[in-house]
Amino acid sequence: MIVLTFILLAQSNGDTLRWYDTTTTGYWSTSCGGAGLLDWAIIFPIDSSLDGRMVHSGRVQIWEPMYYSGTMKLCLGHHNSPNIILDSGSFHATDSLSFYEVFWGDTIALHEGDTIWLWCSQQYNTGEYPGCADEGPAVRPWGDQACCDGVTWEELSDYGFDYNWVMELILTPLDVKEGPARPEGKLTLLPAPGGFWITGYDGEVWVYDPAGRLVLSKEIKGKTLISPLRPGVYFVVAGRQRAKIPVK
Repeated sequence: MIVLTFILLAQSNGDTLRWYDTTTTGYWSTSCGGAGLLDWAIIFPIDSSLDGRMVHSGRVQIWEPMYYSGTMKLCLGHHNSPNIILDSGSFHATDSLSFYEVFWGDTIALHEGDTIWLWCSQQYNTGEYPGCADEGPAVRPWGDQACCDGVTWEELSDYGFDYNWVMELILTPLDVKEGPARPEGKLTLLPAPGGFWITGYDGEVWVYDPAGRLVLSKEIKGKTLISPLRPGVYFVVAGRQRAKIPVK
């Protein structure tokens, strides 16, 4: 494996919170003893720069296709354990070295002083390897938590595994408001296969993906189809109006 880059102190990459620092990954090869359940997590202590930011989704990279589906949880906890589940969802790895995203169904805000856990659980068979990791070094004590008994969380770095899990927490872009268009506006979004219809606004609109990246900008007049788009949740900015819509 080749180390591509190191940004050890860069917890926040735009609207993405993560600890891993390379794009070349390894896998959790020692398992927890044959087949079983693996729990792995990363932790984010929330400082003043993140106070009030909204949480949108979480992503995890899986090494190979898995027979069972996995679960991702967003939790409020302490430095050594997740205590309160704020939201959760399932994912099913069908490809090798692919990211899988779970969207949080409720509006969740971060607060200074919180300790936030992004936690994945995966039932695996012998010879399957769910969790991906970078080449390290581990960002202790935040980037490499694992649990094999469902109770006790430990740092992999304590056992000589000097890497971080390839997981990340996505925040809602700062210039986008959660929920439907503002009441004073006329912006209306209607789902369509592979995209959506937009109406009630004339002028240029900007469409962003969950990580805050601009997907497209388009001048519209009257009812306009925005397509094709990959499945996911998109944020639309039209003048002073903001809206969010899922695409299937």
